Amino acid sequence: MYKILLCCASGVTTNMLVNSIKESAKKENQTVMCWAVGALSIKFSWADADCVLVAPQSRANFQKVKDMIHGVIPCEMMKEEDFINMDGDALLKHAIDIIDKNRNK
Repeated sequence: MYKILLCCASGVTTNMLVNSIKESAKKENQTVMCWAVGALSIKFSWADADCVLVAPQSRANFQKVKDMIHGVIPCEMMKEEDFINMDGDALLKHAIDIIDKNRNK
């Protein structure tokens, strides 16, 4: 199972993206748990995740989120075009790639 946490300004916009990622996972026969939280709440959720993807509108909080996680799990920015297009396929692939890379260290 892949546990993907999306971080945005308030957690509202990315909930649509959560659904898109879940639909993509279903098509790919991947078991995924995906949820979204606002940047201010990330400290309560990151330890339950395999990776954190930060939405473009939270770019200003990216370093703060990375520092909080201390490299325990991967934390990367979403590509802006994937976010704008609500591209669950691309974001699922991105998340799985960085999770697998981290697991194989």
